[in-house]
Amino acid sequence: MDRLIRNTITIALPALILLIGIVATGKTGEAAIAAGLKKVGCSFGTLSGLTLLIIAGFVANYFSYFVVDNLLVRFFQKRRELEPPEKLTTEIDKLPITNDLKIKLKWAVLHSQSKIIGLKYIFLRWFILASIVDVVLSIAGYLGEFNLLFELNSHFKLQYMLIGISIFIFFALVRSKKIWLLVSAFCIIINLAEIVPWYFPAPAFAGAAPGQQLRILHSNVLTSNQRYADVISMVKAEQPDIAVFVEVSTSWDRELAVLSEMFPYSSGQQESEAFGSAIYSKLPLVNTSVKSFSSPKKSLLADVQFQGKVISMMLVHPSVPIKPDSFIDRNKQLAAIGEYAAQVKNPLILVGDFNTTMWSPFYKNMVKTAGLRNARSGFGILPTWPTFMPLVYIPIDHFLVSKEIGVLNIHTGPKVGSDHLPLITDLVL
Repeated sequence: MDRLIRNTITIALPALILLIGIVATGKTGEAAIAAGLKKVGCSFGTLSGLTLLIIAGFVANYFSYFVVDNLLVRFFQKRRELEPPEKLTTEIDKLPITNDLKIKLKWAVLHSQSKIIGLKYIFLRWFILASIVDVVLSIAGYLGEFNLLFELNSHFKLQYMLIGISIFIFFALVRSKKIWLLVSAFCIIINLAEIVPWYFPAPAFAGAAPGQQLRILHSNVLTSNQRYADVISMVKAEQPDIAVFVEVSTSWDRELAVLSEMFPYSSGQQESEAFGSAIYSKLPLVNTSVKSFSSPKKSLLADVQFQGKVISMMLVHPSVPIKPDSFIDRNKQLAAIGEYAAQVKNPLILVGDFNTTMWSPFYKNMVKTAGLRNARSGFGILPTWPTFMPLVYIPIDHFLVSKEIGVLNIHTGPKVGSDHLPLITDLVL
């Protein structure tokens, strides 16, 4: 009976999560389960949704042991105050439960001083499980070159560090299980080592005059987003010299046209009704072109005339790596972008939604090949996505610049209805 209850609890939680996902999609029939899994997995697709349900099942199973065992122990210990232990042990032998639980209940009945499973014990087990999960995910991120899910784990360094800190504090307070104190410290250290360098050294070029600065705004507006006025107001408030956009649908293309009043120069490309890109500039744009990097997805290229010099710009938006095919495709695009950027003779600004963080091995290879640096360096990690899940914010929108270009400042913009935050940077030659 106890096994049946545990199995029911184990299955019920993932089933409930999947049911909520299916209801949210509004679909029925054979396509409902796949759509529900995709909804549970958010932007990462069906496989991610299935993984989350499996994890939920493990968590529910772990929790079920405390629920079933603790309730029965409490029940028989209460009865012991009124009935003889011998009668209760005989009754326990007849119960349709596992032998392990029978032994536990008999112990509770025959030993008046026996303790019920306490909160400290429950929390201890949960934090041990959290320690194991945290260290496994932290290490798995370094194996990103071998698998899509491993690479996915590489993006959440901040979250792993914060979880490690919480676990460390717990074990320090309870003063037990020193091994898990060391495990949590290990998680803190390896993730902190990936985060701290982004806050040092202090930015240079702080004394540059306003006339020497080039402000660029990047925004993934999100195809389904209809807050056109908010985006346009944000652009007017930030007053960039150049504004670049990705996920520009045909409707977004029409709405953004009003920016021509601020920006006399513009260039764009529409690879489909949903996914286009656009550059609006106060500075002359020359040599504008569209290029594909190992994929049908197109990137927008242009040269900008600034202070008597020519700066090359590349606006990119590689594939979203939610399936093995798109994962491989995105990695090929990043490699091809890096190789192309390495051949550009002018000072270069590479900007866009890269669909990867600075901790991905594929990002690192691209930056190394291109000889570029991330404008974030010295300003922090500046997460930009997803705005609908702040606890898992990660930095996937980037400004990469060549050595001739200095970074005065970089910051994220306000929420404007997209799942990405805008990213604004002030540069200097």
